[in-house]
Amino acid sequence: MLENPQDVERLMMERYAHSLQFKGKVRIKSLASDYNNDDDVELLPRRLTKKERETTVYYPPACKNGRRHWQICEKVVPSFIIAGAEHSAADVLYETLRTHPQVWDLAKSNAVYERTGNASLDVPDNGTPFFGSQSYNDVDPATKNLEMYLQQFPSIKDIPIIHTRPSGEALPHIQYGMGQFNMAPKSPNSRILVGEIAPSYIHMDGASKRISSTMPEMKAVFIFRDPIERAYLNYLAQRQYAAGFMFEEIVAEELLILKECISRPGSKRWTEFLTCHSEEASKTAKRMGLPNRPRASNSRDLVVKGLYYSQLNEFVKDVPFPKVLVLRTEDLYDKKSTVSTMARLSQFLNIDSSPFMNFPIEIGADPMSLLREMNDNIVLDEGEMLESASNDSDLDENRRSHHPLDQATRTRLQRVFEPFNQKLVDMFEHRQDFPGWDY
Repeated sequence: MLENPQDVERLMMERYAHSLQFKGKVRIKSLASDYNNDDDVELLPRRLTKKERETTVYYPPACKNGRRHWQICEKVVPSFIIAGAEHSAADVLYETLRTHPQVWDLAKSNAVYERTGNASLDVPDNGTPFFGSQSYNDVDPATKNLEMYLQQFPSIKDIPIIHTRPSGEALPHIQYGMGQFNMAPKSPNSRILVGEIAPSYIHMDGASKRISSTMPEMKAVFIFRDPIERAYLNYLAQRQYAAGFMFEEIVAEELLILKECISRPGSKRWTEFLTCHSEEASKTAKRMGLPNRPRASNSRDLVVKGLYYSQLNEFVKDVPFPKVLVLRTEDLYDKKSTVSTMARLSQFLNIDSSPFMNFPIEIGADPMSLLREMNDNIVLDEGEMLESASNDSDLDENRRSHHPLDQATRTRLQRVFEPFNQKLVDMFEHRQDFPGWDY
């Protein structure tokens, strides 16, 4: 008989994870993921097809006939979405990717136009990502949705790529990002990509189905952080909505919610499990006096958003495996694997990987590593303060704002996440494609 409450929780999560049997007949296959950790990164050679070398464009129905008018309104069709996960450096991955000369967005076009003195473009202020917003029309998932979605992306005329004169002489280059690139429109490396970053898509009900219906050729990129550290960063980012409760207290309440929802009939269906979680979380928030605001709900789902296996399993029901790439945050920040991670992403998107191998990549430090250093310093400062018996109020504020992740809570969460982490690893053809996390 299990007497330890943590053992009971672990057994509960193991049984629930194993009840969510993976239905896919084909696992997520390897994509040149076996890289060396030294400076020389070698990609598996692969010849791009004609379709992969070309930029896909879309002509809105309102576009007038005639080549001159088509060139004015032709839009680049987005080819990728960084769709998860929150607080896992999805923004860092996208910002690094957009330094590539073949990847563009409205903000990048504006940066070039500002240097050349040309007029800037209107960048829409996006709140809720399109495929999760009320603007999406489920009745007509084709033309209207596509045109609304394309408003966030540049037209062909807005992308200042380098053309060549008829004589073959290149026009003056534009310097941007990692170096100087002269890209003729018909060269193999001239394919232009645009894409979206929306890490909330992975846990949005119905987002994957909407993406598949509207953009069937879209590729989905996911980057996952150790779910324990993801939960902690999530808490710190939403601390103003925690009403003074510590991370450990919020987690303890959510684990009770998980226990309640797992015991309900229909919990094997992820959508029903999320519905239960949302209902119970609202009740708990009211009882604890947490703010009842849309953004405040992010502080009540610290654990459930780290159940990557369930979320990814739901997503690939609509977006097939060949169009899915999963990366680890730890590999992006690790200097030994940053280049190979970006090279792997480049090959997945069918763009030239040499810019990431030939130019230094500066992505900064992992916030979790900075927090660990900060926590070490706080412990030292606390000892000094206790010796001097001064600044008690400052000490209490520091401890509550940046207190180290409690080891007992970490151990408890390890037992919760471990079964789901293993199921996630099992989704891949080879373990080196996604090694998971060792606890």
